[in-house]
Amino acid sequence: MNPTPLPPPAHLDLTPPERLNIGLSCAIVFAGLGLQWGASHVGHAGLAFGFAIAFSFLFLPLYSLLHEAEHNLFHRHPKINNTFGFLLAAFFPGSFTFLRSCHLGHHRRNRTDAEMFDLYYPTDNLGMKRLYFYSLYLGLFWLAVPVATIALLIYPKLLQNQLLQDAPSASAMINGLPAHYLLKIRLECLAVIAIQVSLFFWLDLQLQWYLLLYACYGLNWSSQQYINHAHSPRHVLNGAHNLKAHGLYQGLLLNFNWHLAHHQYPNVPWIYLPQFDDTDRDRPGYLTAFIRFWAGPQPCQEPEPKAIALPKIGKEITS
Repeated sequence: MNPTPLPPPAHLDLTPPERLNIGLSCAIVFAGLGLQWGASHVGHAGLAFGFAIAFSFLFLPLYSLLHEAEHNLFHRHPKINNTFGFLLAAFFPGSFTFLRSCHLGHHRRNRTDAEMFDLYYPTDNLGMKRLYFYSLYLGLFWLAVPVATIALLIYPKLLQNQLLQDAPSASAMINGLPAHYLLKIRLECLAVIAIQVSLFFWLDLQLQWYLLLYACYGLNWSSQQYINHAHSPRHVLNGAHNLKAHGLYQGLLLNFNWHLAHHQYPNVPWIYLPQFDDTDRDRPGYLTAFIRFWAGPQPCQEPEPKAIALPKIGKEITS
């Protein structure tokens, strides 16, 4: 029998922290714009690099809040949830519908061969596997989103490119996109590009510093994205860790380090995830997991789990 996500206990009040989510989102976006403006106008390279590092950590909770919206956990009102999801995605930057579809697909395919980033079979080309691994988590993971934003708008048939189709993880995400969402995704891509370009000129930003801030964020975000899954069981629901992190860093991540709890209970808002610890599992340290991760792909010792079907999440994402 295929596993299914666990329903949270009915007696618990798991209402999303809606006002907190909105307040944090606005504060992060405005602070991010302030750092972008400062980096372009401070007139000192050292300070600009400092702003870039700050920006790279500031936008980690931006993604956590975007992730909540992808699961309809940002706000109970669908229009508010999706509006903030779109705005947060615009500063990632990418299409909210595209990112949500890819992420929900991740919940179905977790630890299958399509997402076996930290493992390899004896028949795999280990050199290519390592090249893909280190490229992905040294920034390519994030870079793929803005590149896809431009590609989906200008030439959506690029997604049918054989190179992408031959990559298991890329083809799984691309082929998992419902065809009838393409127009909506392209309109969102247009809006995201318009927002970014408008802010660039309105704030009188300098291109080199604008790119540096996002490059630092892309590196920071990419480097931490799979440590919650690496070296976990090959199981769609249980293939993740609840990592131990310093309280301040856990707060910055908005409990994103409680990732096993999230996969087991995907309908639980971020603020309640520590209540759903799996006591049968060890909790590795965040820094320990991060360091171990960079050893690269390891030999695969477990069979592939079967992908699962998830319950519908909201009215829009049904596949």
